[in-house]
Amino acid sequence: MTTLKDLAIDHDYYASDNNYYDRDAGGKYNTWADFYEEFKDADIDMNLVYRWDITKREKSERYYMQVVIIAQRKGIYMPIHIDYVDEKDVPQIKEFMKPHFDKLLSIWNPLSKEFLTT
Repeated sequence: MTTLKDLAIDHDYYASDNNYYDRDAGGKYNTWADFYEEFKDADIDMNLVYRWDITKREKSERYYMQVVIIAQRKGIYMPIHIDYVDEKDVPQIKEFMKPHFDKLLSIWNPLSKEFLTT
């Protein structure tokens, strides 16, 4: 079973939490459920999650999340902040991210197949 602690890795580089060219691009949601309700049926080609970060708040047991979407057709960088994610959200987070992961692999095809087998 994957936990939030498992998903809260320290990446070697950050993703910007705003769009340099348009401060209104992106969004904020209170909970994972709020974000999921809006994006669960979003077209992956037009709303591709290329990165996500789950972070534990300092001096707290609470986690927050940043989901970074590229609206490929419009060329929009959309960082989305989710103020609170909970352990109960983990299965749905994984389910939501799987098609995005698959899409990223397909974009890098045929190299992804080569890299995954070596």
